[in-house]
Amino acid sequence: AIVKENLPGELKSFQRYWKDPVYVDENLSFYKAQGNRQMGLFSGLTSPAVWANLRRNKNAGFKGNLKGEGYILGGVLVMGKGDQGVIKDFREEVWGDHAPVEEVLKACKEISNSEAKL
Repeated sequence: AIVKENLPGELKSFQRYWKDPVYVDENLSFYKAQGNRQMGLFSGLTSPAVWANLRRNKNAGFKGNLKGEGYILGGVLVMGKGDQGVIKDFREEVWGDHAPVEEVLKACKEISNSEAKL
């Protein structure tokens, strides 16, 4: 996993959900590669999709904390081995979007299947 900042206690909290290494992208290279996209405060607060995401996350037991930089939109890149490059690119459109788990798992299986054929 790649995160954009290392706030006190935040990485440790994140690692409850992600057991593999977590890297801090101090130069924001990952985010620049995804277009350096941001969502403004007014757009975020008036977006029905953001409010739906907040409800979904709250109902799932996740709590926000309003710490750190909050405007940059992230995403998920599933990277293949070697020269395969990006297998799946999911870009957060509004705050709180989640990558479709089924699509991420399918992309991971494609990598695994291609390795088995080597």
